[in-house]
Amino acid sequence: MEELEQNALNLLKNREYDKAAKIYLQLAMAHTDDEKFLIAAASCYDNMGDKKMALSLYKKALGINAQSLTALLNSATILYELKRYDKVIPLAERVLALQNDNFSALMNLGNAYYALERYDTALELYEKMYKINPQSYNAILNIANTCYNLGQFIRAIEFATLAIDKRPMSAEPYIIAGNSYIELARNEEATSCLKKAAEIAPTSDWLCNSIANLFQKMGNWKQCLHYAWKAIALKGPHVTLDDQINFAYFLYEVSEETQNHELVEKYLTRWEEMFPDNTIIHHTCSALRNVQDVSMMDLTYVKGLFDGFAPSFDDILGELDYKVPQLIAENLKNHLKTKLFKKRRILDLGCGTGLCTEALKQYFPNEEFYGVDISDKMLEVAENKGIYQELYAGDIISFLKTNQQLFHAVVAGDVFTYIGELKPLFHVLTPAVKFNGFLVFSISKNMVNNSDYFLMPSGRFVHTINYVFRLLKYCGFKVLSAEETTLRHEGAREVKGYVIVAQKEIEVVFE
Repeated sequence: MEELEQNALNLLKNREYDKAAKIYLQLAMAHTDDEKFLIAAASCYDNMGDKKMALSLYKKALGINAQSLTALLNSATILYELKRYDKVIPLAERVLALQNDNFSALMNLGNAYYALERYDTALELYEKMYKINPQSYNAILNIANTCYNLGQFIRAIEFATLAIDKRPMSAEPYIIAGNSYIELARNEEATSCLKKAAEIAPTSDWLCNSIANLFQKMGNWKQCLHYAWKAIALKGPHVTLDDQINFAYFLYEVSEETQNHELVEKYLTRWEEMFPDNTIIHHTCSALRNVQDVSMMDLTYVKGLFDGFAPSFDDILGELDYKVPQLIAENLKNHLKTKLFKKRRILDLGCGTGLCTEALKQYFPNEEFYGVDISDKMLEVAENKGIYQELYAGDIISFLKTNQQLFHAVVAGDVFTYIGELKPLFHVLTPAVKFNGFLVFSISKNMVNNSDYFLMPSGRFVHTINYVFRLLKYCGFKVLSAEETTLRHEGAREVKGYVIVAQKEIEVVFE
């Protein structure tokens, strides 16, 4: 038996993982009370890329010894690689329950929380790692990166500098420091850090995006697009949804700030050629070229957009002087009178982080509020506010198609701006409103032409008020008020629109 084990070890050293795994499984069958052979076989399968088989064997090993640190840690590592972050957490916590200063478990747990964007918790874990081993490059770098994501830019620079001292030929800490300096508007220091990173890792897509951000802050739009596109080209088939949204934002900003249509068109063409079937790119290109061939924003685009905005959404809208939630609440208050002993049901369409319902709660503290939104991240923020009876994840049209409930009022703040042709939405929305119930919503005003709706360079839609009036009448609603107002600001520009209150006075059956 010892000879067999030695043969397996020799094969393992020679990276003949398939042959080694077979021997280890044979040994495991002969030693059913010892987990070490299952762990060795699992490691072989992991090295061969068969993560599923490796996890299965680690699970069997834990069946023999539930306190095997190796099986727990290796399982957690594989699950992290598979992006099953919620599964990593209990395994890492089991290790820490056995050994509260286990460095690898703290790393696994911190990385899982970081991937789930729970940066505060991740930072606490990385700080524990640093306390255990102040010389750990990984602990120092992870603290720097997490501080950056938390907006703690001075501390991010402090730890990035420590990481540079440890590994002066590693690009990552220079990039973190550079990005932090960008946020602090210290462009010279940012330039110095990013130049050094470029000497070390000139083909880093992360670096290229960072340089693009720097040039954006400096108003050098030509170089901004050059490096933003370089980041896309470097990632190629591995480009993520966030990457595409980020590039779309750069193109829109360049279009708005410079009116350099030739420059924008150059990159639109390249973008389309690289990703000919991407609906997000088609939507962005249509918007920036003023081609009116789409009737609503791609749902994947919308979800990705708001998932990214969720952590800072309320603060961002505060800076834009966003008035829609309060206007909707005040308008509904004027028509839906408070009844002390009767709870009404109010649906918040595209509820986001709950801004409309928060405003409505001032006037309707006893009503039941329901919310639906396509962004899971936005719903997490809304749920934490504790203001909804129930929340639903999904796009609003799909939700309304299957909805069997009736609501005394439906509100939608800045939701219809992501849909051009509103008729399909109103077909499924109308049955959800009780007879004599209310529909309160905002639209952005089409000041470009007389078309029912128009796709703006921002990718959002604007509508004419007459189109909305016709549609409401067709659906059996009577318009009670339509207040023209400033909905928000985009830079120095006011975004004009309407807050509309309509009451359902006829039950309409659509064919």
